Amino acid sequence: MRKFFAVLCTGLATAVLCADEAATKKVEMKGPHICCKQCANVVGSILKKVDGVSDVKADIKSKTVTFTAANDQAAKAGVQALVKGGFFDTATEGTKAISVETPVTKAEKADVVIVKDVHVCCGACQNAINKLFTDAKVSYSGKGPQRTVRIAGTGLDTGEVMEALHKAGFNGSVEK
Repeated sequence: MRKFFAVLCTGLATAVLCADEAATKKVEMKGPHICCKQCANVVGSILKKVDGVSDVKADIKSKTVTFTAANDQAAKAGVQALVKGGFFDTATEGTKAISVETPVTKAEKADVVIVKDVHVCCGACQNAINKLFTDAKVSYSGKGPQRTVRIAGTGLDTGEVMEALHKAGFNGSVEK
């Protein structure tokens, strides 16, 4: 009887552990702007504040962020935190896309476009953004890893500015 009870307890413990492991989600975000160790550290500091997120890895070479989420809510919250932190690109859990809401930028012509909360933690981040807007004057303000980017030129399209930033792995919001 004791052997039966021991086997039963072991089986139940294994089932609980396997069920818990199956509930966790492996999340991958491909393409956010991660150019250096400082960028990778910023990713880690953003995700450590999200409940249910663990095992964070930011790969500079492949420009990929991976983490484990306790459930679907934690997976979406982790991706949303990265987007809010100024990073951008596609995110998946397995083969399932994780979509997060970003403000829709209305296409308007302007000579100055100001984008707030962009991930710009180092000179390499600045250089990457400067290369996107070679016909404009780009300046940065603020402290910390999220900065305000001011792009001054002639007839800039706000929608195209955000599209260019997104393609390069950056996010932010256009100041109205």
